[in-house]
Amino acid sequence: MKLLLAMSLLVGSLSGPGDPDPPSAAYDGSAGETDVSTPRVLTADVDVNGVLDEPAWAEAAVLQGFTQYDPSEGTPASQRTEVLVFTTSDAIYFGIRAFDTDPRRIRATLAQRDNATESDDWVRIILDTFDDQRRAYVFTVNPLGVQHDGLWIEGKSSRRGGFGDPIDDNPDFIWDSSGRLEDWGYAVEVRVPFKTMRFRRQSVQQWGVQVVRNIQRFGYKESWSPITANQANKLTQAGKLLELQDLNPGLFMEINPEVTGKRLGVEDSETGEFIHENAEGSFGLNFTYGVTPNLRFDATYNPDFSQVEADAGQIAVNERFAIFFPEKRPFFLEGTEIFNLPQQLVYTRTIVDPLGGAKLTGKVGGFDIGYLGAVDRLADVDDDDAGRNVFVNLVRARRDLGRASNLGLIYTDRTRSRDLYNRVGGADARIVFARRYTVELMGAGSITGDAPGSSLTGGLLMAKINRSGRNLSFGGGLEDTHPDFRASSGFLRRIGDTRLQGEVRYNWWGQPGALLERWGPTIELEGYWDHDAFWGGQGLKEGQLQARFSTSFRGNVSVWITGTREIFDYGAEKYDGLYVGNPDDPDGQARPFYPDQSLFKAMNGLRIFSFVGGIGAVRGRLGFTWKETPIFDRALRVPVEAANSFQGEIGATVYPTRSLSTELGFRYLQLARQSDGSRYSTATIPRLRVQYQFTKAWYLRTILEYGSQEAADLRDPESGEPLYLCGDDDCDPRDGATDNELYGDVLLGYEPSPGTVFYVGYTRQMKETDAFRFRDINAVADGLFVKVSYRFRL
Repeated sequence: MKLLLAMSLLVGSLSGPGDPDPPSAAYDGSAGETDVSTPRVLTADVDVNGVLDEPAWAEAAVLQGFTQYDPSEGTPASQRTEVLVFTTSDAIYFGIRAFDTDPRRIRATLAQRDNATESDDWVRIILDTFDDQRRAYVFTVNPLGVQHDGLWIEGKSSRRGGFGDPIDDNPDFIWDSSGRLEDWGYAVEVRVPFKTMRFRRQSVQQWGVQVVRNIQRFGYKESWSPITANQANKLTQAGKLLELQDLNPGLFMEINPEVTGKRLGVEDSETGEFIHENAEGSFGLNFTYGVTPNLRFDATYNPDFSQVEADAGQIAVNERFAIFFPEKRPFFLEGTEIFNLPQQLVYTRTIVDPLGGAKLTGKVGGFDIGYLGAVDRLADVDDDDAGRNVFVNLVRARRDLGRASNLGLIYTDRTRSRDLYNRVGGADARIVFARRYTVELMGAGSITGDAPGSSLTGGLLMAKINRSGRNLSFGGGLEDTHPDFRASSGFLRRIGDTRLQGEVRYNWWGQPGALLERWGPTIELEGYWDHDAFWGGQGLKEGQLQARFSTSFRGNVSVWITGTREIFDYGAEKYDGLYVGNPDDPDGQARPFYPDQSLFKAMNGLRIFSFVGGIGAVRGRLGFTWKETPIFDRALRVPVEAANSFQGEIGATVYPTRSLSTELGFRYLQLARQSDGSRYSTATIPRLRVQYQFTKAWYLRTILEYGSQEAADLRDPESGEPLYLCGDDDCDPRDGATDNELYGDVLLGYEPSPGTVFYVGYTRQMKETDAFRFRDINAVADGLFVKVSYRFRL
């Protein structure tokens, strides 16, 4: 019988979509058959090569009956998909046959790991190994077997403003995959070792499972277990892998030594001479030990992050608050989902130059626990701090409640000395009820030592509620921080403010195959008060009404049109220390500065943005924004003068061949004063990224970016006189700044698996006085490095 089944599967892997139905061990998701009796194969000699021809596949369960959930919900899948699954003593295997009625239009590129899902077709396997509907492993494969992995974290904000999935795609895992294009579609094989995942210590257990297929040319997403947007938690809609027996990863230990050699060049700040330092080498070590199948210990010594790609340049000529950059460094990414909070009290990029660190993360019973400690080397400190380090400790515990809710505690400690420290303690809760409603609550307090015998204390409060729905969704919330609240280990853009926000969204859906697939409006109201003013019943200082109309067209094309109306109303006390003219000038007539607030009480804006998921070998975006906006004093963060802002952005990723990708981007911003039409600031940032993928492991990448940002001096809009900011000792003019910087790097990389790498790279930063003249370009920094590391797994 097994021989007959094997022959049937082999024929199915070689023929077209009109084949006979698969074997009887099949589970039709569209019919609600989502509880899978998981076969266990004692002997499985499977070569992961994309050809499902081994006898072990004859014993696999078959998942079929996919349905579409985006853009149409609940309709039969446009293309047939079959997924085979079985386990062995050390791994779980998946075999996918993705049939296609037009195989020539399948999108498939040979790309670097984690870089194919934005442009290609793919199949995604989601495994909820604790079956707690809160966190799951995500393994995504394109038709050529290129991997993209991460963690599904319920409660995490998606990258697409509510339309995407809550996936953190930064963690990397060790697993095997391969894919093949066929004349009927494509086939993929996946092997995930049990060592790669965490799960319960039970002899018999069940996992949540979901399989999703993306058809890039249409923008269609289809799932095995039906998905509806009328439920807040998609993991509760997954199927089950039952009867998983004796899952034993055995001893789990990884040792990852790394050796880096580099030679750096810097510009001498006094002489302006460019000097190359002597070549130097360094040794680092990462260590991971599986204390139990669901609890892991990680440690690092002298970690090197030279292979991490530089952050793309950000426009900052009129930015009042800090700009967020995501964490990319490997050590800090493992297990970080435990530190996911409604407010970001943990932001590991505050650990800038770690000497070493250690982590313990995992699940014990119904508790998620996490500890991260690090020693951060200080840079650019005064003589009193020379030789001192910052000691960082982060502690997190979270308890599962009910089907999808939880309650958590957080403690962070960042200490430089006995008198210089920041400590934060807090509690948070996420409550899901009636399947579609989510309530998030958080409270925290901080104590900060900023001088001998002196400390500050403050608090944070947050409450939000959201309703999920395919047609109607809405939400609102309150966020409040005391002016003395500090979170030195976190990232909070605004301190001392109270924010109220509410949003209502409604979507209409077209018929399957219609030109217009989805359209609908979104209305959002947002207001900011000073903390004391809000609780004292006083008026707001900033408010915004935003109306957005979004549409999605057939062929994976989306357009957003957004209109805004903003008001700003700051009291005179916010301008303390700001003067028209220099008070230190004995012959001057300096006076306190306070602009006419009526200039900022009716500021309108319009934004048009479009995204094209793929026209042939091109994926692109195009956006334009016009708005009335204040020019801000960045130190006091107050509006000084009204301006008109014009901003444009364009980007395209072109795939001339399956191995070559070219990303082109251009952003431009100009602010013109409303008083006389003169230009206050401009920012121009073109960026080019080219990568050639020789194999899935070998690649060559180069990046060129030019950042030109210029801002004029701040002035009184009525008299045109310059502004000065005065402190206890002196007065400084509010001068503008010019920065024309050219950045380039080239990297030859070999990365067969996470942690096993060989890199040779060169980076150079240059500046010039006049933008885009390409004359008198002076180097300010460069670096040549070689890195080798190998990940030993026991």
